[in-house]
Amino acid sequence: MGMEPLQIRLSAPDREALRAEAAANRTTIAQVVRLAIREHLARHTLAGAVPLLDQTLGKHVDRLAGLLAKAFIAADMANWQARALVAALVQDQEPGAVMREARARAFIDLRRSGTNLGADVDAYP
Repeated sequence: MGMEPLQIRLSAPDREALRAEAAANRTTIAQVVRLAIREHLARHTLAGAVPLLDQTLGKHVDRLAGLLAKAFIAADMANWQARALVAALVQDQEPGAVMREARARAFIDLRRSGTNLGADVDAYP
């Protein structure tokens, strides 16, 4: 994507603020300005989309929020129950450590493409 030059006039304080921002982020003034423009345009685009989303999803937003809240509560409850179960079953190890190891293994499974989750339980050393 080609870049086209654009000349703007700034007050001395604004120019100094841009220089300080660029120096703090170890970048150029031009890069700071480009990022600010992109962020402004993204907010403007999103602001224009909100009424359309509200019109389209309007009555479903509250239901979706409720379902999300229930999912988070259920996940937290499942985590609590899993910790209690691990504590009861694995008394010679720290339950938190066992849960962290299980979580790490689950992430490994999820990152493997084409994994049939649960089918390769012997894959761990």
